[in-house]
Amino acid sequence: MSSRFVIAILMVASAIHIAAAQSSAPASNLKSNIDTLSSFDYSSRMNAARALRRVAPAEVVPALIEATRRHADEFVRYRALIVLTSFNDRGTQELMRTLLQDRNDRVREVAYRWFERNPEPALGPSLLAALNTEQSEFVRPALVRAVAALPPNDAVRRALVAEIGRGFDFFRSAVIDALGDYRATYAVDAITAVALADGPLQDDAVLALGRIGDRRALVTLSTLTNTSGDVAAALQAAQCMLGDTCAPRIEWLATTARSQTVRPEAVRAAVAALGAIAQQDAAARTALLALAQDGSERVIHEVALAFSGIALRRPNDVLTWLSTAPEGERSRVIELLRDGFESLEEDFAEEQFFATMRAAYWKEAEGSSARTLVATLIEKLEF
Repeated sequence: MSSRFVIAILMVASAIHIAAAQSSAPASNLKSNIDTLSSFDYSSRMNAARALRRVAPAEVVPALIEATRRHADEFVRYRALIVLTSFNDRGTQELMRTLLQDRNDRVREVAYRWFERNPEPALGPSLLAALNTEQSEFVRPALVRAVAALPPNDAVRRALVAEIGRGFDFFRSAVIDALGDYRATYAVDAITAVALADGPLQDDAVLALGRIGDRRALVTLSTLTNTSGDVAAALQAAQCMLGDTCAPRIEWLATTARSQTVRPEAVRAAVAALGAIAQQDAAARTALLALAQDGSERVIHEVALAFSGIALRRPNDVLTWLSTAPEGERSRVIELLRDGFESLEEDFAEEQFFATMRAAYWKEAEGSSARTLVATLIEKLEF
């Protein structure tokens, strides 16, 4: 690493330290930046959010709460709530309770996503009741995930298993995905039925069985033959995650992603399947990096999305990985994360990633390589 690079990185870390430590901001600047959160210009609204994140909590939190409750611009209300969640203010939980019935779909979505990350068992009956009334395409998947995050009592189990077969495929897919993420062994039989049936949800169900990790599913998956496209990729990933000979499956997925003859959908599915494995397997991460090194622009884009998905699901794991990675690998991954974050529409998850990075920054010793890495992530990802 050159001395010039080291100096540049330390300057970034110092700048973030100073910005984060600022204790005051004029009220006019606060109002202006909050109003700009709905700007049509991407750079303007992103810079406004960056400025708000660096104001002392005692000043910016009340302003963000007020904007969330009463601002005339509905998109400002949504974006103000997003930025507010990165401050971990103790009053946020109560605010979120009041927003579960809000008129703004996006605001309700954030409230449910908050309760997924901060489960409140006492809200269980209300969340379960909302499954019968909430129909917004933005909100319902977030509601399902909030229910899946609750302690799995009988009522929760019955409701989520019922949701697997209920409503539009888009909603059912969200249920299956959530059950996979939360390793819902109680739903294996219901998900298995979907995995065995040809249809648009088959790949989701196969991948969910892999994520749940119940090895009984290997018997079911072994009966799926002559699969193609998305299902074939999901099958390779699921069998790997269940402990069935990972190396050749990772190679199969990487070869498929490199192929010049397969359809774009198959490439996308192969890279996404590698991303699913890479959440727990270093070899899959290595395969993704190799694809980004010598793949086409299309493949590199898919790899960026895969790495970004991993980062949003497991930010601390990614930080641990990057802290020990060689410099070239670390720089390439950060570049891919930047490109992936720009393409994803995951405002809340990205804000939580930043909150995790900010907490890690203050946890590490001043001048340490760990703090420098976090500072680089915050700067490069434009938080």
